Amino acid sequence: MLDVIRAPVPGLDLRGEYGHHQSPAIRAGGLIFCSGMMAIGPATGEREHGTVTTEVRRIFENLKLLLESAASSLERLVQVHAMIYDRIEYDVLNRAYRRYVPVAPPARTVMSVQIEAGFKVMLDVTAAAHDRSAGSTFPLQAIGPGNRLGSPAVRAGDFVFVSAMAAPTQGTVADETRQILKNMAQLLDAAGSSLAKVVKVNVLLYSMLEYGNMNDVYRTFFPDEPPARTVCGAGLIGGRKVEIDCVALA
Repeated sequence: MLDVIRAPVPGLDLRGEYGHHQSPAIRAGGLIFCSGMMAIGPATGEREHGTVTTEVRRIFENLKLLLESAASSLERLVQVHAMIYDRIEYDVLNRAYRRYVPVAPPARTVMSVQIEAGFKVMLDVTAAAHDRSAGSTFPLQAIGPGNRLGSPAVRAGDFVFVSAMAAPTQGTVADETRQILKNMAQLLDAAGSSLAKVVKVNVLLYSMLEYGNMNDVYRTFFPDEPPARTVCGAGLIGGRKVEIDCVALA
């Protein structure tokens, strides 16, 4: 069953305010899928451009309102895609981020991208919902040793959400892709899943000119009936050439 989550306050209805053809959030399969959120005044819908810190704070406060209206909360986040306008702001993002996700952090991917209307930050999140029909909430399980910013993977209901993974050692795009997917296979196995159960993959490349080199290695790990996939060029942190995240059936 699919439920559209309406904006709990007028400003978060970006369809009404700015003509964005999207719903604030969708509830399906026990999960809440939120549209990418920017720093918008919740009462007025005014764009609140500021520093990375102030924009992150406003976004999280708005997400709190939205998720609570959808029978969830920030404590139920399972996956975050954090987009910033410049990777030089990575540490600034982290300082603001950890204030709102202090314990049991979700799977996370950070990328440097161009954001609409000159914003510095956008957060795209998925959260586990309270099961209203059963009167219970399925537990979240962090997989592997995490830190204050993200868990390697989070198991929620029927799914495993894997944080963006980078190669432990730098090399060519082909080398890094191979290392990442080998490590991803081990992590999924520890979570009771496998590469064969992956349903969606996001691949970030430092240069789209390397698409073929990544793809040649990638197809050896998914030889038949590959999962849904998105590949894009993005500014990556720390000189990395490739990062990959995924969602798999548990």
